[in-house]
Amino acid sequence: MLIGISHSTCAATKYNLGHHQMNPPGHLSQEQVAFLVQFYPMLYSLPGGFEPNADLRRCVADLLWDYPRSMVNPTKCVHEYREQNKDETQSYKGDLEADYLRFLAKVQKAAKENPMDVECDFP
Repeated sequence: MLIGISHSTCAATKYNLGHHQMNPPGHLSQEQVAFLVQFYPMLYSLPGGFEPNADLRRCVADLLWDYPRSMVNPTKCVHEYREQNKDETQSYKGDLEADYLRFLAKVQKAAKENPMDVECDFP
């Protein structure tokens, strides 16, 4: 899978690629890039669409809207996701918040074990 980082107006229609859309000005450190490189394959391995337990994938994907700032308080994404989807039938079996945090911990561990020697800076 190709993973890239783009300005907010570049590659906006390339949905077949896992890419992080960043609003300038912005900077991603080596650790943040390593996190994204591990994050996308793990995200796409979660059930999606109309599959059972797809809520975890949608909730985790919401983290990207404000990444890397969303990592300051990652549980905020879970609470916002629940609030936005409170009227929909939830089919998630298990504890969404615990599984969400477990997923982020796995990504963080993988990012630390496989660091990236790259920085992205969009002035």
